[in-house]
Amino acid sequence: MERKCLSSLGIRLGPNKVSVGGILQPVTDGMKLFVKEFAIPANAAKIFLVVPSISLLLCFVGWQLFPSSGFSASGSNDILFFLVVTSLNAHVAIMSGWASNSKYARVGSVRGFAQVISYEICLSITLVIVIFLSGGVSFFSSSENGWSLWWGLAWLPIILSWMTICLAETNRAPFDMVEAESELVSGFNVEYSAGGFAVLFIAEYGMIMLMCTVTTWSFLQNPKVWAVSGVVWMFLKIGALMFFFIWVRASLPRLRYDLLMLMCWVSLLPAVLGVYGFITYAMKM
Repeated sequence: MERKCLSSLGIRLGPNKVSVGGILQPVTDGMKLFVKEFAIPANAAKIFLVVPSISLLLCFVGWQLFPSSGFSASGSNDILFFLVVTSLNAHVAIMSGWASNSKYARVGSVRGFAQVISYEICLSITLVIVIFLSGGVSFFSSSENGWSLWWGLAWLPIILSWMTICLAETNRAPFDMVEAESELVSGFNVEYSAGGFAVLFIAEYGMIMLMCTVTTWSFLQNPKVWAVSGVVWMFLKIGALMFFFIWVRASLPRLRYDLLMLMCWVSLLPAVLGVYGFITYAMKM
């Protein structure tokens, strides 16, 4: 989806040789990566081999938030669980950069760790606002209360701020300072090849899909989520949010690192704190 959308947005053909319209191009690329030899740097730490597995494991653990329709908001703390998973995900970049024993990988990992920690504060405060207005620490509480539909329509600026935070949390353009190919070759994963690179790639896109799903459940959910029409609308919203990630990558240039950090501490954090204070004051009235 990303390669076809990027090529269309750039007025190019994109992958179109493998099967009909190049649909099976990712399958062939994945097969090629897993068949190739996995080279280990001579000075790499022992944890070098484990980092891709940890990254994929955190991605799979995060998806345990949405297992089935049998979950209820009354006995679930999945917002807190989501915060734990996203905070642990920040350690993947720093572990891979340290284990690779490469200057490029180390710079990328330090950048990514500082970036994710900074934007994690804004993400946590925004989810606290969701907890206040939905009346529970579960993503399911918003759909059960019928709250998030009017919340999503009335608080569009907060959704845009949330999407900016999601772009930074997932290290996507224009906040992809972790993998800045023009500066760091490939950033924290520069020493990974073959299957290790493919696993890191799968985990990265799995986290993007998870963030789109969390966004839908938090801000844009239909109260009748488990009806057929509700499920269809949910998948359409998730697809639209995934296209938003691709569209931003094709449209916006990469920010300078100092501007990236300033936008968090000078712009986003005061705005999110202001909304948090306003909602807290309004609830006391």
